[in-house]
Amino acid sequence: MRRTLIGASVGAILGILALAGLGVWAGFTHGGEWVARRGLPPGWEAAATGAFVFTAYYWWLTGALGGVIGGLAALGSWLVRPRGSVKSAGA
Repeated sequence: MRRTLIGASVGAILGILALAGLGVWAGFTHGGEWVARRGLPPGWEAAATGAFVFTAYYWWLTGALGGVIGGLAALGSWLVRPRGSVKSAGA
């Protein structure tokens, strides 16, 4: 159970970081077209604004989705137990 909770937490954090990365990419390449205002030229200011806006509005969605994916992955690793050691026939 602990492994599932850790996986869900890590998945939520990584989902939010991926969303912030998308905001940085959108702001840096498209400027304010995707983010805030159309007059903002592409660059680092638009990238910071994009990361902030994307994360501020959609953190709950990516956090929940990443948490579900991480939790299911950790639950699957908990359900599958490692095999015992195999003895070779020749030696």
